Amino acid sequence: MKTLMNLTQRRSRGSCGPMRIAATVLAVLIAGVFAEARADLVSELSKEEISDLKSGDVVVRPKDRGGVWPELTVYTLIKAPVSTVEKVLRDYEHAHEFQAGLVSAKVLEHPSPDTYVVEYTSKVPILGSMSNTVRNTFTSDDDGVNVAWNLVKSSSADISEGSLRVEPFENGSIMRYTNYVKPKSSVAALAKGAALKEVKKTVNEIKTEAEKRAK
Repeated sequence: MKTLMNLTQRRSRGSCGPMRIAATVLAVLIAGVFAEARADLVSELSKEEISDLKSGDVVVRPKDRGGVWPELTVYTLIKAPVSTVEKVLRDYEHAHEFQAGLVSAKVLEHPSPDTYVVEYTSKVPILGSMSNTVRNTFTSDDDGVNVAWNLVKSSSADISEGSLRVEPFENGSIMRYTNYVKPKSSVAALAKGAALKEVKKTVNEIKTEAEKRAK
């Protein structure tokens, strides 16, 4: 009887081993996914890149998507809180006042507090004025604010999509701006190589206006 009890106890302890291991592995996986989802923007950058940002430069990361223009991601520091940057991003009525080349940003639809369908009209050298209708969606969490956009209608692009993330950093904010445009062939021939210049200009205009309002 004693031998049988010892054997049963050993089997019982052994059967718990795999279950405990599985539970531990699952916990680690869940923790890893959670950590990845909540990773801050600073963790995406090297010490050298952070140093560049602190010196006033921007960090640019191009990604080839097989089109005429690459997908571009730009990081910058802003001397303004996240809430101020968000107000700038939502201020379509006055966007033309701080974005050079923008004639107007007209809200066509506002189906929810965080969704806007906006018609942007811009002045383009040689080509004159162009209009693009974009859907912008805002989301927020404990660590910052996100904006995602996608093209609804355009006279100049087949694809225009991107996202923006703003988080607190030291006494201000850090912003990541990602944009990809696949221009129509006629536009691409005239404006090839202008993608990076345009994205950097847009990022700088948002930064400048937010810092102005934060003073």
